[in-house]
Amino acid sequence: MEIRSALSALVLLWCVCCVASEVLKEDSSVGLRVRVEVPRFAVAGAQATLACSFLLKGAAIYSLKWYHNGTEFYRFVPTEKTHGSFQSSSDFSVTEVFRGQARVTLALARLAPSASGRYLCEVLAEHPSFLKETVTGEMTVLQAPLSPPVVAGGRRSYRPHEVIEVKCRPRHASPPGHTPRLHWLIDGRQVAPELVSSLPSRRPDHASGLALHLPATMVVAAGGSVRAECRISLGPHARPHSTFLTLVVRDAGHTRPDSYLSAAGGSAVRGGRWLGVVVLSGVVVALS
Repeated sequence: MEIRSALSALVLLWCVCCVASEVLKEDSSVGLRVRVEVPRFAVAGAQATLACSFLLKGAAIYSLKWYHNGTEFYRFVPTEKTHGSFQSSSDFSVTEVFRGQARVTLALARLAPSASGRYLCEVLAEHPSFLKETVTGEMTVLQAPLSPPVVAGGRRSYRPHEVIEVKCRPRHASPPGHTPRLHWLIDGRQVAPELVSSLPSRRPDHASGLALHLPATMVVAAGGSVRAECRISLGPHARPHSTFLTLVVRDAGHTRPDSYLSAAGGSAVRGGRWLGVVVLSGVVVALS
């Protein structure tokens, strides 16, 4: 009797294992991955583009939804006649830009500052798996866009033995909760850390400045002039703004033509005298 009971228990355990193994096989045949594209920053009154892409294996999609701070504002259900439904609000208006087999792109227009926050895309698979995956992104809506920084301290020209000192500071106060960063670039390349130094902020709501200390010999080695750029940005996902200036070093041992204007409009010579040219917000101003 005891042997018969033990055999029955072994058979039952084997059946349970078989069922569990079968369930694992079924689950492994279904997979879902979701990816979202949410801009880190946007500007009030402007537009932002959101995208949700998914890779669904072994099942069909049941629905795709977008939420803003927990409130649903977009729904796509392939089995419904309307397919897609939108819910505009006082924060933004919604437009479907693109809908494909594995991607939905939306445009949010007339953004209000209250449109800041968490954006979540939820993708749900069809029966029987009902797999669900959610991915989020954060967006901050700024009251106004960043302005090009203010550059001060540059001269018309320099001597080879000098160190060029130029200061760069934010033009306006920092957006609430965010601190912009300044970078110096020479001919499109970011300068080495030892060539810059931090400047204390002049007001509590302004970010600190950044000074450039460039040996004039480096400019001579580059041909006598370089294009310096002070760039301000809120991060890699935000559009930067820059102020440009051309730094010129006079080399007494090298003869220059009497009149020359570079192809880039960056520097000029008149009567053998080099003139620095400053470009502020796209406007070229010669320093005479």
